[in-house]
Amino acid sequence: MLAAYTVIVTVILIVTWPCGTILNSSIIAVYLSDWKKGVKCGECDQITLSMGCNYLLIQCFIIIFWAFRFYGLDLPFAEKLSFAINTGFWFSVSLSFWLTADLSICYCLRLVNLSSALFNQIKRRLSRIVTPLLLWSVGISFIFPVTRIFAIQIDQNETFINLENTSNVNLGIVIPAVAFNVCLPFIITSICIFLSLISLLRHIRRMKQNPQFGSPQLKNHIGACRTMFLLMALNFIFFLIICSSMLISDRIGTIWDIVVLLGEMLNPSCQAVVLIFGNSKLLGAWIDLVSSVMEQCTKIIVPYIYCDKEHYIEK
Repeated sequence: MLAAYTVIVTVILIVTWPCGTILNSSIIAVYLSDWKKGVKCGECDQITLSMGCNYLLIQCFIIIFWAFRFYGLDLPFAEKLSFAINTGFWFSVSLSFWLTADLSICYCLRLVNLSSALFNQIKRRLSRIVTPLLLWSVGISFIFPVTRIFAIQIDQNETFINLENTSNVNLGIVIPAVAFNVCLPFIITSICIFLSLISLLRHIRRMKQNPQFGSPQLKNHIGACRTMFLLMALNFIFFLIICSSMLISDRIGTIWDIVVLLGEMLNPSCQAVVLIFGNSKLLGAWIDLVSSVMEQCTKIIVPYIYCDKEHYIEK
């Protein structure tokens, strides 16, 4: 059973890791290419770039965690390495929620028009608040791993801390940290989606009254709402997988352990797919890349098939 479990985990890692790495690296590559060309990234693009980098970090920490579980428990520095893995993993998880909230705020400020003077003032200063918003998200995301580590009561003989283990966690400290770093950005994202949906409905109503009014704007509204909703849903599912795994002790080697791993490894890839299809620049780059690959494959395969056919006719 242990051998089969190891094989299944290894196959999942081999299949899902390259997919997530390629997708998120392509997001980073597109914006780095624009930066080299002197093209300035927009407000939402800066957040999307940060999300791509963060999803790569999540995947790296998960890979290191599983490699450590299989091969590193007997290392002399196992306790320090386990501490670093926990800190990095929970920091990245918390940051993913805050970055989703940041992107939702950016979309909301772009799409929604309110009569509030404060809202309009923030909207006019959107380009100035993105960098402080990202720095705030990074700084506040450290609260979750730090409080969780302080809440864990480690035995003197225990050298390995599981990423999802809470059998020895002081929930009185962890629950407020979860509420602040997960529930709060989730609520912010929900509010932004709600305001954007109201703006979308108003836009549709204007279009019914005047069919020539802003069809491209309607497409932008629908795309932004869809992106925000899907990112929030994926983050919520990811959070439920981790939290439910916390309630099950001694799950190592079980089917549920494989399900948790699959959910953790698929999340960065799914998030990247949503970002790519929700951004015209990223989608265009992917279409060009796929077209280029298909063209190169055609140049290689078609002559080979043609030559093989001629050889068969000569025979």
